[in-house]
Amino acid sequence: MMTTPAPIHVPVLLQEVLANLVLPPAARVLDLTLGLGGHAEALLATADAETRYLGVDRDPDARAIARERLGADARLSVLACAYEDLWEDPHFLGWQAAQAPQGFDAILADLGVSTLQLRTPERGFSFRDSGPLDMRMDPEHGLSARAWIAEQTDESLADAIYQYGEERASRPIARAILRALHEGRLDTTQDLARAVYTVIPREPAKRKGHSDPATRTFQAIRIAVNGELDRLAAALEAAVGHLRIGGRLAVISFHSLEDRIVKQTLRRLAGIYDGPGRTAPMVLPKVVKLIHSGGIAPSEAEAAANPPSRSARLRVAERLL
Repeated sequence: MMTTPAPIHVPVLLQEVLANLVLPPAARVLDLTLGLGGHAEALLATADAETRYLGVDRDPDARAIARERLGADARLSVLACAYEDLWEDPHFLGWQAAQAPQGFDAILADLGVSTLQLRTPERGFSFRDSGPLDMRMDPEHGLSARAWIAEQTDESLADAIYQYGEERASRPIARAILRALHEGRLDTTQDLARAVYTVIPREPAKRKGHSDPATRTFQAIRIAVNGELDRLAAALEAAVGHLRIGGRLAVISFHSLEDRIVKQTLRRLAGIYDGPGRTAPMVLPKVVKLIHSGGIAPSEAEAAANPPSRSARLRVAERLL
């Protein structure tokens, strides 16, 4: 559990979420990524006393903070689970049967790493401060980043860095990381960053105004360790299946890989074919309609006031049948 004080949570695209998830009386709401509870707090402020809100998160630190923030609200229930695993979880099935047997009016997913995780050195997500090379969203389960790296070959690590970080120098970076591991120089987040800098020096990148050269590699390893993209499309399909007719799914993504999966999945569920050629090989069922077909980006004011929001994009779909 964390020892660093929790940062103040600034919910991304909050007004846009509220505008697109207008809750009816006695609403049933599913928050797939409760985090520190910022979106939940705002949505519950718009809801009546009969509303029931289920917040799901795999991170025990986040759940603890959200409970403290919202614990006095009897409308809120909190469940320890990854959203990818939620749909067969017996605790979820029991809650749904009792509270939302007809489905949900609104489902929200705020994807990616949280401010809490990035700013808690003990969690090992960031190279800003030295911390153990962990990166697990659920620190009680799965392999740490260091243990995951130890299982990789030059080729498999390079493939992950290229695929999940879109890093062109993935192969020399992978070799540098594994060299540091085998020489006993890969125990902390800053050790990992230093390995990247042997391939792409940090100072020239900073002078040119580029992002830190380690950013893409950290993103890639975090995604791989947590399996963030492995079942995202299936989870979105399951979420749509749990909406009531007229209910809405809102998804916030933070990088192009996430957004591509969200976009393509929702377009397919809207009956839009994105495969080769212009004509679908079969008629796709139109399960949802897209609200704002291109998605919603933060305003200039929000991006300036809350820099982590700059890459965010909100996509919304409404269930038709």
